[in-house]
Amino acid sequence: MNGISDHNASNNLAGPVTALANSDNIEDGAWHIFKISWDATTLTFTVDMDGENRLTLTKDIVTDVFGGDPMVYWGFAGSTGGSSNLQQFCAALRPQFASGQTIFCEGTPVQLYDNSSSFGSITRWFWDLGDGTTYLSTDPAAPNPPIHNYQPGVYDVKLVIQDNSGCISDTLFQKVTLGTYPVVDFTAPNLLCDGPPSLFADASTVRVGTVNRWAWDFGNGQTGDRSTASINYAAGQYPVQLTVTTAEGCTGSARKIVEVLPSPDIAITASTAVCLGEEAFFTATSTNAASPVMSWAWELGDQQTSQSDNFSHTYATGGQFIARATATGTNGCPSETASATVRVVAVNAFAGTDTLIAMGQPLQLNATGSSSFSWQPSTGLNNPFIANPVATLNADQTYVLTSTSGEGCVDMDTINIKVYRGPEFWVPTGFTPNNDGLNDVFRAIAPGIPKIDYFRVWDRWGGEVFYTNQLSVGWDGRLNGRPMPMGTYVWAISGKDYMGRDVLRKGTVTLIR
Repeated sequence: MNGISDHNASNNLAGPVTALANSDNIEDGAWHIFKISWDATTLTFTVDMDGENRLTLTKDIVTDVFGGDPMVYWGFAGSTGGSSNLQQFCAALRPQFASGQTIFCEGTPVQLYDNSSSFGSITRWFWDLGDGTTYLSTDPAAPNPPIHNYQPGVYDVKLVIQDNSGCISDTLFQKVTLGTYPVVDFTAPNLLCDGPPSLFADASTVRVGTVNRWAWDFGNGQTGDRSTASINYAAGQYPVQLTVTTAEGCTGSARKIVEVLPSPDIAITASTAVCLGEEAFFTATSTNAASPVMSWAWELGDQQTSQSDNFSHTYATGGQFIARATATGTNGCPSETASATVRVVAVNAFAGTDTLIAMGQPLQLNATGSSSFSWQPSTGLNNPFIANPVATLNADQTYVLTSTSGEGCVDMDTINIKVYRGPEFWVPTGFTPNNDGLNDVFRAIAPGIPKIDYFRVWDRWGGEVFYTNQLSVGWDGRLNGRPMPMGTYVWAISGKDYMGRDVLRKGTVTLIR
């Protein structure tokens, strides 16, 4: 500071460092970009050379160096000792230009204004307008080129400035586009109908320039500012106008009359609830005389369809189905979708699996179905009008179960009950495990005995070849997957009857192949 360049003196603020990061000698005959920055808020002073920071100082130089005065002059000093060389410095030159106009369309003259800046005084302006036209000015009162008439197109305009020290700026390149007026057009559906939205889309073209603004007037009070729009119309005729503007400010418009046709209005009815297997009835009617119906289309909710206005349909399963119908008018316009719900009631009566019991053994029946039950005949039943009566029988019996829903839907099922004297084990004397579907498995029938303790089979040497404690499991004539030979085998079975009494039986069985 204070003009003293001795880095060993007390006036030294920072450094010294070499100007170039990778060289002790700056005498290379090249231009270098030297940047000094002062941040008054953080009190930071930085020096960059060719975009690389070389030195940073944090100090209140306004107070400590300039006595609190922030308005100072700056400059450079250089010396070469007893030698001599060329030292040059050019202050920053920023060529810039602008135009005060917003419309750059064919036939519109263009005026460009210099907006350059420099630490020194600008003394020369060289313009290249991009179409072969150039302009050179050395008059600070006339730095701007004359008003210029361009043909439509995109032009690279160049500006170079020179200051009073003889320094010349880099060349500024900036595009100027003189656009053409757009040829405006738009598309609309071939068939316009009231009800569903109609899509309008810009189809304008422009030879030079870019469309970036849209203004729609759809003739029914609705407007839009995008390239496309979906509009709901009532039936009638409407003037639709589209105005488009390019980024260059060029504007054009187009207007068309569109006719919107009436769509059919329909109403449908359907059977609200039917029994499985019965027909559901469907009816569709047109309620808009201005748009007669030409055709119908139904989806019945079970992947079945119809093209009739009045018909019946039988659903294959129970459940709730949503039937949907649409109509197409004689003018081609579709109606909105009408829907109705059909409930198909499936009772699905089930009386139980056929079984056998011991004579006099109570059998608990468990039926499923709907809300009401009836058993026929009532023989042996404690109550024939409930889902789970108890049957006590002395002879074979077949019951017919009738189940009825609250809607009056009916389904029937039967159960066959075979009655044996018992409790007893009924065991065959032979079986043929040859996989022909007849007598392939050796098993016991146990009327009156709901559970067994064991069922065992031994060969003639006393080796056990089969064991189970499940009454439903039988012997298939194999041991560990290997077929056993023909011959006589000994069996024993033990269980408890429905009164809890032990029942044990033994015997022999012949395996025949």
